[in-house]
Amino acid sequence: MAERSQQLGVEQLVQQLQLAAHPEGGFYRETFRDERTVEGGRAATTAILYLLPTGAKSKLHRLDASECWHAYLGGPITVVQLDASAPGQVRLTVVGPDLAAGHQLQHVVPANTWFGAVPGDATQEGGAAQWALVGCTVAPGFEFSAFEFGDRARLLAEFPKAAPWIERLMAD
Repeated sequence: MAERSQQLGVEQLVQQLQLAAHPEGGFYRETFRDERTVEGGRAATTAILYLLPTGAKSKLHRLDASECWHAYLGGPITVVQLDASAPGQVRLTVVGPDLAAGHQLQHVVPANTWFGAVPGDATQEGGAAQWALVGCTVAPGFEFSAFEFGDRARLLAEFPKAAPWIERLMAD
């Protein structure tokens, strides 16, 4: 059954999973919003399905909450983080099903970390980029009011050694 799901195209997945365009790129649908709340009335946790097609990207952004990425279908996805503790350093984590290739089934991006993503395994030379369907769980729950897009000039000034990734994940 998983093999048949792998054969679905992006358009079919968008339709079947009832996904909508996400402002950062790709497609998503919120699948869970906890009824329990934390301080300020925010949901304790939220979860989405997130589809990143071949050639697309999740633009650099940050959240005020931690986000856990989970591999589901398609190819791997590379999560790109700008490391504030070592300016200029870029952390690449491949979230996918191939444990033998070093993929991670889950990966947590800490709160207030600049990050984005690209489909495929960006750690491998010439790695074929296939669409990727992942899940993202945010705690405390995701709120668009706590979502911030990166500013190219500001990020280039703060992370000059990460310029190639910043340019790649900022370009429209």
